[in-house]
Amino acid sequence: MPRLSVMGHPVHPILQAIPAAVLPASTTFDVLAYLAEDEEGLSKAAHYSLIFGLLGAAGAATTGVLDYYEIENKPVRRTALYHGLSNVALIGCYLASFRSRDDHRAGRKALLLSVLGASLIGLSGYLGGKLVYEHGVRVGEDNDGIPGAS
Repeated sequence: MPRLSVMGHPVHPILQAIPAAVLPASTTFDVLAYLAEDEEGLSKAAHYSLIFGLLGAAGAATTGVLDYYEIENKPVRRTALYHGLSNVALIGCYLASFRSRDDHRAGRKALLLSVLGASLIGLSGYLGGKLVYEHGVRVGEDNDGIPGAS
C-alpha cells in the first residue's frame, strides 16, 4: 500500500492534530456548559467542535491505516494496532455522545461519553508517541527502505 506524504512528510501526524485538539475542546465546552447557568453558547460550541473533530478524525484514521500497512515488524505493528483500536474506541465514545445530545446540549450520558473519549485520547497519544519515538515509525527509512521498520 502506498505511503501518503506531502513534500516528503507523512500526512497522518499533520491530520491527527485536528481531532487531538478539537475533540477535547468539545469536552471542555461540554463541561463548562454543564456547570454554567446560561449554557446555550457553550453547548453550541461543543456541538460544532465535536462535528469538526469527528470530520478531522476521519482523515487522520484514513492516513493512519495507510501507515499501519507499511509496518512489517510484528511487535511494532501490534502497538500500532492498539493505537488504532484506542482511536476506534474514542471515536465511538464521541459519536455516541453526539447521537445522545438533545438540541446541541449534552446531558449526563453525553457528557460522560465525551469525558471518556477525551481520556482515551491520552492513551492513543501515548501509543502514537511510542510508535514514533521508540520505534521510529515514519521517521526516515531503515537499510531495506522500509519506513519505521525498526
